[in-house]
This record gives sequence, C-alpha cells and structure tokens, in this order.
Amino acid sequence: MGALQSFLPSYPELLLAALCFLSLAALRLLVRARRQRAPVSWPVVGMLPFVLGNLGRLFDATTDALRECGGTFVFRGPWLARADFLVTCDPAAVQHCLASNHGGYDKGRDFAEMFDVVGDGLLVADAASWVRQRHVAATVFGNPLFRSFVLSTMARQTERLLVPFLDHAASAASPDGFEIEDVFMRYSLDVSYASAFAADLDTLSVAAASAPVPLVGQATRVASEAALFRHIVPAWWWRLMRWLNVGTERRLAEAKAVLDEFVYREIANRKSQSLAVASGRRGGGSDLLSLYMAWPRDPGVTERQRDQFLRDSAVGYMFAAKDLIVAALTWFFYILCTHPHVEAKILQEIKSLRPSTTVTATGGGEHAVFDSDALQPASYLHAAVLETLRLFPPAPFEEKEAVGDDVLPDGTKVAKGTRVIFCIYAMGRIEEIWGSDCHEFRPERWLSDVGRVRHEPSHKFAVFNCGPRSCLGKNLGLSNIKIAAAAILYNFQVELVDGHAVEPQDSVVLHTKNGMRVRIKRRKAA
Repeated sequence: MGALQSFLPSYPELLLAALCFLSLAALRLLVRARRQRAPVSWPVVGMLPFVLGNLGRLFDATTDALRECGGTFVFRGPWLARADFLVTCDPAAVQHCLASNHGGYDKGRDFAEMFDVVGDGLLVADAASWVRQRHVAATVFGNPLFRSFVLSTMARQTERLLVPFLDHAASAASPDGFEIEDVFMRYSLDVSYASAFAADLDTLSVAAASAPVPLVGQATRVASEAALFRHIVPAWWWRLMRWLNVGTERRLAEAKAVLDEFVYREIANRKSQSLAVASGRRGGGSDLLSLYMAWPRDPGVTERQRDQFLRDSAVGYMFAAKDLIVAALTWFFYILCTHPHVEAKILQEIKSLRPSTTVTATGGGEHAVFDSDALQPASYLHAAVLETLRLFPPAPFEEKEAVGDDVLPDGTKVAKGTRVIFCIYAMGRIEEIWGSDCHEFRPERWLSDVGRVRHEPSHKFAVFNCGPRSCLGKNLGLSNIKIAAAAILYNFQVELVDGHAVEPQDSVVLHTKNGMRVRIKRRKAA
C-alpha cells in the first residue's frame, strides 16, 4: 500500500489517464442510454439503474426495451449478485420454452422461494410433484359438479352482493365517486372464497361497505407486490430483509400468517364435521376444498402433510381466481370508460339477451343479472374481454428456468440455470405480433367475418400460459369477468372521475397504481 502511495504522485499522468478513460467510458454509456431505450449495463451495478429509473412504469419501459432489442435481451444484474436473466416477448420463444421443449424449462428453486407464499402448490411445482398435482387439479376442474357450482356461485354473488352494492352507491351519488377496484377486490374475494370453501364472507354487502377490506383480501395483493420486489433486486438483498423482518418482507410474512389462519381454520372446520353434515353444505360438497379432501390420500402422507397440501392448493386457487379477476375487471371498465363506442356495442348486444334473474333495486324497479348460459351468444362482449386481456394481462409476465443448455429459435443461447422472463404485457404491444394497430383497443380483431370469436394461438396470446401448464381455470375466469361485466353494464353507467390518472402498478398482478375512482348512475332503461 505504501509503495502504491509513493508511486502515484511520481506518475500523475497515469492517474489522470485512468480517470479520463473511466470518465469517457461512463459518458459513452450515458449517451447511449439517452439515445436508445434498451437498458445499458453499467460497471458494477449492471442494469439496476434501468429498473430504479423506471419504477412506476417498469412494464412499459421493458416493452420499449424489447422493441429496441428485437424482442429479446439479457438483463445484467449487479456484479456477483447472480441476478442475470433473459427477457423475451418472442412468440417463437414462448412456443419453444413452454410447449415444444416444455421439459427443458422448469419453474426452478429460485421461483419457488420467491413465491413461497403459495407453499409447494401447483403454481410453483416442478417435475414429478407437478405431474401429480396437475393430475389432481385437472380432475377437480374437469368435474362438472365443480364447474356448475363455481358458475352458480358467480351468478349468485353477482345477484346478492355486486348489483345491490352498486345500486346503493348509485343512490349515494357522491361527486368524488368511489374506488371501484376495491369493489372488485371484495366481489372477487367473495366469489373465490365461496367457490373454495362453500362459505360466504359477504365483504361486499352494503352493511360491510364502510369497513376496510378484510385482511385475507389484502394478503394476496401484498404477496404479489413482494414477489415482484424479489424479482428486481439481488436475492441477497431481500433475503437479508427477510432475516431482519423489515419492509416488504415483513408485510409478506404478515400476509402469509393471515392466509394460513383463514385457510387452516376452514380445513379444521371441515374436518370436524361429520360426513352427513358436510354433504349437506351448500353445493353438496362440490366446492374446491371438498373435492380436494375427497381425493384418495397416499398412505405415505401424514395428516400434517395432507393439511399442507390442502392449504397450498386453496391458496394457489385464491391467487389465481381472485387477484387476476380483480385486475381484469378493473382494466375492462377503464377501457370502456375511455371507449364509449365499445360500451355502446356491448350494451346493445346484452340488451338482446334474456336475463337469468332480476334483483329488486333500492330506488324502485328491478335490475337484471345474466348467468353464463345466458351470455353464450354475446360474442362481442367476449371479444372485448379478450382485447382487454391482450393489452392489460392480469399476470404481466411468466418465468421459467433452463434445466440444461439450450438455443432459442432466434439463435439466442441459453445456459443451464438461466432464468427466462416472458413479458406477456409487451407481447400485446409489439407490431410484429399484432400489427400496426397493436396499441388500439379493437375487439373486432377477435371476431371472424360471421361474428364468431376467432381463436389465437396461445404462444401469441399467452395470457393463460401456453403448453402443458396452460391455465385450467381459463373458461371459468372468462365467465366470471363476463357475468360481472354484463350485470354492471346493463344496469349502470360507469364514468371515470375527472383528473384521476389510472396507471399500471409494478406487481406480479397488474393492479392499478392509484386505484380507479368512478361515479355510477342507474341506467334509465334498466
């Protein structure tokens, strides 16, 4: 050290040259960063400045970067942080990794740890565990009794909770409006909880309207935000926060505790009932928990392991069924508020349908509710929902880890252990995928010349995943969105509150950053 201190003053030109070199290199990187939208990899910190500089609009910034880089780029994390991963929106890569070479890509241990809130459930399972759980889940979701029970639950909660609540809000007619994403959060929680446990929380009842969203409703959203945070910072960072129990990790731990309390309580209640009582519950044992509990237990599985399996299955279902429906409905009505001509076409279509039931309104008259069967002919409504999901996918990205070395269809080499992020949000905004009008909301792109809904391959429209891991609840989810949307559109006018910005939040579920405040009025024709 002493020799270095004596050397530098003797040769100041070397120190000056080194400083000049570093300054010019940094300047060149800065100029490059300003000239293009692609992330710049800086010394030591990698592309972390790209993330920090775009917090609040991370998905749009990533879309710009992918467009600049031709659909695929490698994200370089800070040195020694093991935070490098591949980002792509190339449909050929989606087809390759998620379908044709499905065995070459798993969720990976890192993913399971990042989403530890769902335990060892289907959402994070790999290999033999995934095969077993997928088989059970496919059997449950394919059960006609379960499908019938869930669809009837959606219509029932729409009739007894959603429509009366909105009718009450319309009668209040506050000039400041109300937060409709919160309404959808409560509604979806009531639907998913009743579907999973055949029990009503009634968080959207008029009597409970002034109370905060129940902790179990907030828990999944907190967990989603924490999961994205774990994705964008070095692993050692959030693991340290978890050890210290601070920040997002503390909130996540509290959310996990809330979910455990609710779900284990329902499991214990169900186990404490006799078979005769259980079979007399609403739905006749056709809810998710009943069907999972009826599945034959492996003799090698302990009672505690069985309860853990039931807990993980129920929590995974609520993650998929609740928050994704909330996001989809929120963005659907944001789109309709900003595209009145689309709203008019949907309203004209559903007015031609026969309602399945009516609800007495507090202000006199009746409101109509449509079930899944009644909405079968509503092709334009279905197309509008799909178009919303294209531009605002509830799950904006999918992730896999390479089991071995591989090469993507465009020639990109993927080393074993590389995390691959498929940006579903970006896929809906790339001209090469959807054409020059990809930024426009145009439901007609989903309709054939005779007015029928047109199918798009899942590697192009990957909202419901692609290949063997495709979403088992896709049709139920679409039905839930349409049942709620048709009831609201037919009976009420929804208007955005002036001056309220609606923007996506950085999260693994595409919630809004500041909510969505609206005013609601009863339709005179209803």
